[in-house]
Amino acid sequence: MNNTEHRSTSRVLDILELLAQKRSGYTMAEISRYLDAPKSSLFPILHTMEDRGFLRLDTAAQRYCIGQQAFLTGSAYESTRPVYDYISGLMEGIVKECQETCHLGILTGSSILYIAKKESPNPIMLRSHIGQRLPAYCTGIGKALLSSHSKEDISAMYPEPWKRYTEHTLPDLESLFRELEETRKTGFAYERAELTEDICCIAVPLCHQEKVIAALSVCIPQFRAAEQVLSRIRELLARSRSDAERYFEEFHIYDSSYLF
Repeated sequence: MNNTEHRSTSRVLDILELLAQKRSGYTMAEISRYLDAPKSSLFPILHTMEDRGFLRLDTAAQRYCIGQQAFLTGSAYESTRPVYDYISGLMEGIVKECQETCHLGILTGSSILYIAKKESPNPIMLRSHIGQRLPAYCTGIGKALLSSHSKEDISAMYPEPWKRYTEHTLPDLESLFRELEETRKTGFAYERAELTEDICCIAVPLCHQEKVIAALSVCIPQFRAAEQVLSRIRELLARSRSDAERYFEEFHIYDSSYLF
C-alpha cells in the first residue's frame, strides 16, 4: 500500500477484487491468507460488506462471494460506457448468427480478462463469466491480444516451463511464437482444447493504429465445430472487427480504458 491510500478502504477494494476472480468465493481463512491480513482486522470489514449487500456469505460452506449490491453498482456503471455498448451490440449479432458464446477480453499483465460475454442459447457451452482471468498463452482471445507484442515482451511474461492445462496446451514459447506469427498474417487466433478439453475458440484482435486494444472470440464445443461452422464464425468475427475498428477510428478510441 502506498502512502496516499487509506488502509481500510484499500482492504475493502482488495476483498472485492479477490472475490471477483472466483464465483464460488473464499473462506475468511483463505481471504486472510491471500491478502496477508489478520482475521481480526478482516472480520468487521467482511461483516459490514455482507450487511450492506456487497458480499454474500454461504453459511453452509462459510465462503464469502460477491453480493447483489456489488452487481447493481457495476450494472449502473455499465450504462456509462458507449464503446462497451456498441461492441456488446456486435457480440449479440454474432451470437444470433452462429448460436455460440462470444467474449470480449483485454490483456492485464500476462492474463486475459473477460469484460463482456454473450452466451450461446445451446445447453452445452463453455462455462465462463465476466471478470474471469485466464492465461493468455493457451486461449484464442489471449493469442489475439498477444499478437502485437514482441518476442522479448512475451518471453518476460511467461518464464518456462509453464503450466499445461490439457495435453493440447502449447509446449513452449517457440510454439506460441509460430502461432502468433500466423495470427499476424491471417488476422485470426485459435485455441484447440488447450485450456479446456473439447472446447475450441477463434478470436480476432481489435486494433486502432496497429495497437491491439481488445479482442473478440467465439468458443464452440469441438463436436459442433464443423469446417462450415468455423468458416461462418470467421466471417462474423471479421465483419465485427471491421465495424469495431471503424468505430475506434471515428471516436478516437486509443486503449482499453475506453471500454470501462
